[in-house]
Amino acid sequence: MSAVIAASSQGRLLLGVLLSALVLGGCASPPLPQTRVTLMPDEDGHVGAVSVTSSAGRQAIDQGFAEVTVAGPGQAPTAAQSVAQPLFEQQHRQVLAAQPSPPKTFVLNFRSDSMELTPQSKALLPEVLDAARQRMPTEISVFGHADASGTPSYNLDLSGQRARKVAGLLQRLDPKLRINVEFFGDTVPLVPSRPGKSEPRNRRAEVLIL
Repeated sequence: MSAVIAASSQGRLLLGVLLSALVLGGCASPPLPQTRVTLMPDEDGHVGAVSVTSSAGRQAIDQGFAEVTVAGPGQAPTAAQSVAQPLFEQQHRQVLAAQPSPPKTFVLNFRSDSMELTPQSKALLPEVLDAARQRMPTEISVFGHADASGTPSYNLDLSGQRARKVAGLLQRLDPKLRINVEFFGDTVPLVPSRPGKSEPRNRRAEVLIL
């Protein structure tokens, strides 16, 4: 059987397939697969939301350590039920231990109309490098952004220069790092602003370490 799971906001999922057998007259029927979905808070304690959908219905989960079960093919998801966190962690200790580490993200800011990092962001580079080395082998992406103070074409070019600048700084510290570079100009602002407005928080490069 299958269940479609749509996630939004933050949070983590534990998806388990459970097997149950119905014994009648001394004969066991074929195992009936069940799908159980549990929503867990992320590392910072934030809880997002998921929607568990089968051919027979849909059920939302928006509370931490709440779970929904789909009993089998053609069955609707159950109502969400809360599970005590200590009990949940005890029951699923091995599964939780096998979960990959969540991605690590760093935001580095730049001076206005420049590829020069702010002093605070320069000071973050050793921490970024340490996080990357702890996860080796890993995939690293740098996403460049600009505020809306220039023209769209100028901002796109500037965001690309910023992304390449950060990638170069990290590879100078560790040449073994393999880094993917992408840039978006002023199209993905951290803080919405009108065209032509300078916004320091949008002058940034985001480093994603998987």
